[in-house]
Amino acid sequence: MDLRFDVKMTTKDLYKYNLRNAYTGMQGILSILFAILVVFVFIWKFDSLTLVYKLLFIALAIAFLVYIPVSLYIRTKQVMATTDVFKEPLTFIMEDEQIRIESPVEVEDAQSVLPWEDVYRVTKTGSQILIYTNRVSAYIIPRDQITEVEPKLIEIIKAKVEDFKLRGVK
Repeated sequence: MDLRFDVKMTTKDLYKYNLRNAYTGMQGILSILFAILVVFVFIWKFDSLTLVYKLLFIALAIAFLVYIPVSLYIRTKQVMATTDVFKEPLTFIMEDEQIRIESPVEVEDAQSVLPWEDVYRVTKTGSQILIYTNRVSAYIIPRDQITEVEPKLIEIIKAKVEDFKLRGVK
């Protein structure tokens, strides 16, 4: 039943994951709602606002709508440039009892074995399969890199992970 495949992490893949984590949590949802509120008040009160307040509202909207994605992208680029493990492909081996992740790069304290019962959640998005080890950390599997093995991977995940832990996996 073993399934083996390689994944090469890209800046785009890690950025999508970070963006998803940032905007699906409470802080991300509140920042979007606040940005919408700022834009709404800006439009609604535009005629009565002084120039200073107009500039303040524009700055606030930019801060909430542009700053977070841009800062996440810059941080992602830095992580990709400085983390050795992302410079080489990771090998995922789906075994009967566990998921084994191998890297040609030695990393201290890296979890390279994840027993199936320790999988926190599996989420399938349009471009990634995310195997969470806890609420925020996940192994990222870009779907465009596993097109040939994806049906088998989904089959294994559905057999090994409880249904309530599956999101978007059909």
